Amino acid sequence: MPLESATIDVASRQGLEGLAIVDCDVHPDANADVVRHLPERWRQYVELTGFRGWPTETMIRLTNRPMANRLDTTPPGGGIAGSDPDFAREQLLDEYGLSYAILNNISLCSGGMPGEFEVELARATNDYNETWLEADPRWLSSINVYALNPGASVREVERCRMKSDRFVQVLLDTHLERPAGNPVYWPVFEAAEALGLPVAFHITGRSKHGKSSGVGPVTYYYEQRTSLDILGQTVVPSLIFEGTFDRFPKLKVALIEMDWTWVVPMAWRLDATWRVLRDEVPDLQRKPSEYLRDHFWFSTQPNLEPERPEQFYEAYDQFVRAGFGDRLMFATDYPHWDMDSPFESTPRDLPRESKQRILSGNAAALYGLDLSAGENAL
Repeated sequence: MPLESATIDVASRQGLEGLAIVDCDVHPDANADVVRHLPERWRQYVELTGFRGWPTETMIRLTNRPMANRLDTTPPGGGIAGSDPDFAREQLLDEYGLSYAILNNISLCSGGMPGEFEVELARATNDYNETWLEADPRWLSSINVYALNPGASVREVERCRMKSDRFVQVLLDTHLERPAGNPVYWPVFEAAEALGLPVAFHITGRSKHGKSSGVGPVTYYYEQRTSLDILGQTVVPSLIFEGTFDRFPKLKVALIEMDWTWVVPMAWRLDATWRVLRDEVPDLQRKPSEYLRDHFWFSTQPNLEPERPEQFYEAYDQFVRAGFGDRLMFATDYPHWDMDSPFESTPRDLPRESKQRILSGNAAALYGLDLSAGENAL
């Protein structure tokens, strides 16, 4: 449920007392600050040409909701929402009592720019994210890479992880030039697996390759907002049937902001198709649903909002029975207009053990977070 108030009453926290909370999806957004981390050569280039690869057809850009953000997330000192780590700390980390929150910086996806620039842009984004890490020990960060340059991507993953173990995953766009399991991306997966890092795929509203939906640019933001799961459903079969997990058996994949209610029906369909067409992929070593269950994690945002409350339990119980109970992680999507509060993202009468797994336990297991040590340790 969208939340546009920074005041949380005590009653809202009832039933969650003593539970740690990990937010798997926060969006820092400070374009100018990222650009300042670019080499002089490319700062001049941006000043001359701008970011040509930024289609805006699906973004809410009304004056009262710039960049689809909450009304109250503009920092008091000015700037756009998500540009002030101290204000975000006050409004998100402190207000909700979060133990950790992971930065997924998707604001500077470009495309259509020189390859060397794309490499430096990923590096500058990570350097900018590091300023957030310095602002509070509860911030964690994804590692941005330019996946079409696997060598540079591997070097960037290794550079960031060497600098700090608070870079906790490698971030890829769902709008890749080739399907996610294509071997062109395998060096990135290999580096992530070697360092024990998950790979996360996150949707973006501004596609690098003109595909802001499963097929191409959409007409209405409404279309994009209600079809996020389609993007996840393109990543899963590609990674499985290309043999990615047979090649990298320890690789873990997080699908962020792509729903989770489609996962069990997808498992059924994968297995049903494999039973008929398995001769096409004879080297696959396991049933497709087993790869899905063992290698993928999912986020709560956008939150399930059924017409009848009991329908949440029907969907969640199905999810758990199919073996995905330890695969769902809480996410706010701060500072966007439809962000979810941890106090409203799960039903009040959901068993405490289930709440604990969703709000922090599953994320702690995936990212190696030490919740017992409080906010200062991983």
